[in-house]
Amino acid sequence: MDDTIFPVDLAATGWPLVLLGAAALALVLTVLVALSTLKDLRSPLAALVGVTAGFQTAQIASVHMFCPAVLLWLVFGVWREPRGRWHPKWPLVVMACVALLASTAMTGQMVNSKLVAIQLVLLAGTGACLVAFGDQQDARSALGGLLLITTVACVAALAQYAGVLPYKIYLGTHRPIGLYSEPDWLGMFSAVGLLLAFRATNLGRWRTPLVFLHVIVLLLAAARAAWIGVVVVAALGWVVARLMRKSGSVPAGPKLGGWRMAVGGVLVVIVALMVSPSLRESLTDRVTGAVGSRPEVGAMARQKQNASLLELNSQAPPVGLGLSASGRVGVSGRIAYMGNSVNNVASNWLLGWWVDGGVLSLPLIGLFFFAAARRLTVTHGLLLGVVLACSFFSNAMVIPIAWFALALCLIEPARAPEPAPVGPPNPPVRAGVAVTAG
Repeated sequence: MDDTIFPVDLAATGWPLVLLGAAALALVLTVLVALSTLKDLRSPLAALVGVTAGFQTAQIASVHMFCPAVLLWLVFGVWREPRGRWHPKWPLVVMACVALLASTAMTGQMVNSKLVAIQLVLLAGTGACLVAFGDQQDARSALGGLLLITTVACVAALAQYAGVLPYKIYLGTHRPIGLYSEPDWLGMFSAVGLLLAFRATNLGRWRTPLVFLHVIVLLLAAARAAWIGVVVVAALGWVVARLMRKSGSVPAGPKLGGWRMAVGGVLVVIVALMVSPSLRESLTDRVTGAVGSRPEVGAMARQKQNASLLELNSQAPPVGLGLSASGRVGVSGRIAYMGNSVNNVASNWLLGWWVDGGVLSLPLIGLFFFAAARRLTVTHGLLLGVVLACSFFSNAMVIPIAWFALALCLIEPARAPEPAPVGPPNPPVRAGVAVTAG
């Protein structure tokens, strides 16, 4: 009888993965059971949705965490604490527009990855759920969560700039990245946080420090697209709001102390530039690299990318080359006609979608512009405007923030309570006897 014992290689049999999967499943079930026993979860879960919208690359199996966060909000928030009927009109419009563009992934001549279509439909469907079942109270909670995560990212960026936290040096520049992959993304999200902090009148004494924190990080990130987006959208929103108030279309909003805050922000910028020579040199290089006679590498790359996108568009049929075809334009502007490209999206969202879908992209492009325009005088529209402006340089249409902002713009506005019916005045009473007409 052979009593030889053969050792078992657990790693080769795959048991560690099975055990990890079972542990993860048990953890998920435990969290779900805990959530099912709690009450008043709708607002905290809406805030969680806002937090996940403030991430760039937080994914599980190529699915953004924003999607399961909205699912949790639907199951444990909306379903358990309904606040009224659902609104299917705008969600159907969103999905119809997205379906037109996503369909080009099946018919396009130069499709680079069909996974982009799945991700786009998932993000759009998640945003459509927010529109269908959300209300303005959910929107306020979600914006609070978004401001929380941009604040954390800004604090991390300051720690990186001070040398407390390590980070990946981007193109040899001393520009922090916060929680994101590049300084440009940090710039966009700090611009978003700046907008939210400035517009939030319920922060009390925290409002001014939060505004100045986001201003400083917006400066440190040296993201020119974010600078342009903040200035252009803020100016446009102010002009539109002023014109609408003069015409009586909208009532005057609350005083935000805008001029005082702007002056304070300028002083913060001046002090930062005086204290830090390296920051002054970095910003000078960024500005002169964009408008000077010797453009920097990044500015030249953007120009070459746009030129290559226009070249691709000249070869495209009316229905485009297929979703993700614009990703064949590389960072240097070179077009990858053969094989597959590392990129799947263009840096310029408008040119990218036009190359991908042609006329089939117009409904979705128009929907984004319409949604931003219809709410440009409130935080939701300004938020979407900043994201769209930044996406002309760093495409945010395949991360949650764009679809989150679109959803907020399409959520039904809160209706003012109906005034009580005005009836005839009570008849006067004399000596206990009512005096009536007639």
